[in-house]
Formats: sequence, structure tokens, C-alpha cells
Amino acid sequence: MSLLELRTEIERRTQEEVSKIIEEGKREAEKISAEAQAKARALRDERVKALARELDEQERAELATTRMDLKGKLLEFKFEWCKRVFEEAEKRVSQIAKGGGQEYRELLSKLTLEGISRLRGSQFVVEVNPRDVEAIRKNLKAIQQKASKIKNKEVALRIGSLSATTLGGIIVTTEDRTQSYNNTLEARISAATRNLVGETYRILFGEMKE
Repeated sequence: MSLLELRTEIERRTQEEVSKIIEEGKREAEKISAEAQAKARALRDERVKALARELDEQERAELATTRMDLKGKLLEFKFEWCKRVFEEAEKRVSQIAKGGGQEYRELLSKLTLEGISRLRGSQFVVEVNPRDVEAIRKNLKAIQQKASKIKNKEVALRIGSLSATTLGGIIVTTEDRTQSYNNTLEARISAATRNLVGETYRILFGEMKE
């Protein structure tokens, strides 16, 4: 082989090797680029998912807060209406008491007898609103007779006066002041409120109080 042919062969092989190296470099570059793009997509997808989760959690938190606020307002609304019912009942009872009619006088007698039946002994003080002293005095004899039958022994009653601020009703105490039974209208209304609040919720809203 001549020197020219040898040089030509070396140049050809060199060119082939260079082409091979360049081709492998391109493939490696494409591989690296593809991997980089895949990692970039994966990172982007993960960030999108993380952002979506964050937004979802934020929306759920805001929704929960909104629900709690609405529930609180609903409970407040229900409580207010329930309160109005008992306030209206108290107002009507107070009007009946101030009227001093037959219905109220009979109620005073019943409240007195109930108080006496709950206490031991036979000598009692019946304390009423100053406005009701005359009403209870008129029925005192009949109350005393019924009380004696309840106790199965002679009962003595004395009338006392309560503060004028009470709506009405009575407080019965034993003569020695060791026992007392509060049957004022305030006490009765308070007991009714505790006992009937669930039923009131059911009537107003079709449900029991939570």
C-alpha cells in the first residue's frame, strides 16, 4: 500500500471513529435530555399534586369553618326562639298573677298544698307576694282543711309576705324555719324550662335539643 493510500485509509477510519463518537454523543445527549425532561415532568406533576392537595385541604378547612359558623348561628337562632317561647309564657303567667282572678287564686291554693305535702311537721308559714296576701287569706281556711287531710293531722298555717319583686306563687316554710319549699312562679317556670326545653325544640324545629 502506497503512502497516499495509507493516509487515505487512516483519514477514513478516523472520520468513521469521529462520526461514531459524535453519534454516541448525540444518543447520550438525547438520553440525558429525555431523563431530564422526565424528571422535570415528574417534579412538575408532584408540585401540581401538592398544590392541589394544599388547595383541597384549604377548601375543606374553609368549608368546615363555614359549617361550624353556620351551625353556631343556627343553634343561636334556635336558642333565641326557644327563649322567646318561655319569655312569652312567663309574661302570660305574670299577667294572670297580676290579674288576681279565680284561676290564679286556685293556683295559689294548689301551690300551697303541694309545698305543705313536701315538708314534715304541722305548723307552716305561707309566704306570698304582698299583692296576694288578701287572696290567700280568703282561701286560708279551705287550704288548712285540705292540708290537715293530707297530713292526717291538724295543720296550722300563718301568712307571711315575700319581696314584691317576685312574680307570684308561694314559699312554704315550717314554723321553725328548718324546712322550706319554693313554689314561686319563678321557680315553677325555671323547672318547666328545664323539663320542657327538649319538647319545645321538637315542636318548633321538629327535633330534640342537641
